[in-house]
Amino acid sequence: MLSMRDRRTRDALSEQVRMLAFTHDTVIVRDATDTIIGWNDGATKLYGWRPEEAIGSKGTALLHGKNISSSAAEELQAAGQWSGEITRRRRDGQWIVLNVRWISRIDSSGKACGVIEFGADLTEQKQATAERKRSEQQYSAIFQAVGFAIYEVDCSVINILAHSASQLSRQTFQEFIGQLADKPYIRDANHAGAHLTGRPNPRDMAGTSISLLFSDPKSWIDILCSIANGILDYTVETTLTGLDGRKVDVVLRITRPTTDVEFRRVLVMALDVTERNEAQIKLRAAHAELAHADRITTLGQLAASIAHEVNQPLSAIMTFANSGQRWLTRTSPDIVEAISSFDQIAANSSRAAEVIKRVRALTRKETSYHTALNLGEIINEVTLLLRKESDGKQVEIKTHHNPTTSLVSGDRIQLQQVIMNIMMNAIQAMSAITDRARILEIHIKPAISPSTGALMSFEDTGPGFNNPNAGDIFHPFVTTKAQGMGMGLSICREIVCAHDGTINATNRTPYGAIVTITLPIPKKVGSR
Repeated sequence: MLSMRDRRTRDALSEQVRMLAFTHDTVIVRDATDTIIGWNDGATKLYGWRPEEAIGSKGTALLHGKNISSSAAEELQAAGQWSGEITRRRRDGQWIVLNVRWISRIDSSGKACGVIEFGADLTEQKQATAERKRSEQQYSAIFQAVGFAIYEVDCSVINILAHSASQLSRQTFQEFIGQLADKPYIRDANHAGAHLTGRPNPRDMAGTSISLLFSDPKSWIDILCSIANGILDYTVETTLTGLDGRKVDVVLRITRPTTDVEFRRVLVMALDVTERNEAQIKLRAAHAELAHADRITTLGQLAASIAHEVNQPLSAIMTFANSGQRWLTRTSPDIVEAISSFDQIAANSSRAAEVIKRVRALTRKETSYHTALNLGEIINEVTLLLRKESDGKQVEIKTHHNPTTSLVSGDRIQLQQVIMNIMMNAIQAMSAITDRARILEIHIKPAISPSTGALMSFEDTGPGFNNPNAGDIFHPFVTTKAQGMGMGLSICREIVCAHDGTINATNRTPYGAIVTITLPIPKKVGSR
């Protein structure tokens, strides 16, 4: 019986030893003198020593354990076990951190005769934790130090709707999102984000609804719909309202990390563009003032032509008025001839009024108003205004156009200014030519295809551009005239670009210059 009991005990102990030998954790058995008497495969893999090398060595000398609590021995003796973290050195010299548990070995008399140590390597876990902490600190430092506003928003409330976005109609989905729009709250904000909305401290924004920042709530609903539909990056320009009611124009960049499947950390980045927008408004206003000044300057140069245009119908009115008086004061008044004279007076009065009307229109400062226009009519109007100038310089103006392919969309006054500038430049450039005819030909034809608009070209027989790169003449302050400021063609380019058109210049072979302009087909009449 004793033999059978002893055998059962040995079998149980052998099974326990075998289990300990193949466990992934380290199992080290030491006697009362710290001599290693047990060393499993886990210890070999972790430390690098084989069992025959480790067994018989002193544990402290072999493993150089440190950072062991001073109370470990006392707790082990009192409770029979102790657990904690210690640092040891492997065979290759690398220091590792372990989570160990010591259990006292008890001999047959009940006295402690050594320690059984179970250990798990925490090195990678510690490194990962340290790396994560370092990464979080780095992220926090960048988050707070960056120069534009950032808000970290918890949008998890729309997570349940994101899965049903494809099953719901767009209107129904937007209605659901609209009901939840005030739920996403700000988890964190940086100093720039707080400053942008007039908050003294970023912490004051934590827990508040981000929808309160939007001047137009629909903007935030549109953003939520895009996020819920799986768009990870979304950019939009909108307006935020500060704590003091101040409106701020911003470009928002909304980003959701691919790992954030629950929409808990949506980043809303805001770039303040208020000053940029105000500068653009001022720039447009300054450009309008400059364009108006250029028109007035051009009309000043055309004063003689305008006077000539008005004097002709006025002289005719005087002549027909005198004739009408003579026909009526005769012994036998000729009523028919008198009425004919009066008709001529009325016609020439209308002609003079039309000239004055065109001049007044050119001097008027108005908001750009796009309508359907016939380029042929505008060229005829400008040609009449320039007739005195062209006749004085002995320049023949020829126009070629088809009324059905001359329709474009644009502002009549601005396009008159562009055409007048280019025609004036061509007339003045040809004034010094003596060895050939001075001809300005204007062609209007479809650009590429009739659906893309009209192409207008101005071809003269002058000296051409003396700049190798003719396109430079459209830059501000670039001029070929001795007394020119170099702003006329620059303004022309701005006007054409504002009409979604193009303007180009090149030298003509064998002489002369060509300026071409393309303009779009008519849009809806009255569109601004």
